[in-house]
Amino acid sequence: MIIMAAYVAGLFLILREAIPWIRAVSSGEIQTRGHRRQTIRRAEDPQRFAAMAKSRFKAMGLGAIVLACAVGWTVWGVLSVILRA
Repeated sequence: MIIMAAYVAGLFLILREAIPWIRAVSSGEIQTRGHRRQTIRRAEDPQRFAAMAKSRFKAMGLGAIVLACAVGWTVWGVLSVILRA
């Protein structure tokens, strides 16, 4: 049960940042976080846009780590079942 929760949590944490990052890369506009959102356009402020896109990409790291742990736990469990037989 914990493994399934780790898969869901990992995917949630990745997609929470991946969807806005993909949208920003394709459209050229990224929004800041918080209650007073600002739109940053790539054409107007390329350095800030690049920094924001990089931070969004880095934020996916925690979800990737959780997902990797879930996959490792699953592989470990499958190997233990195979080696017992």
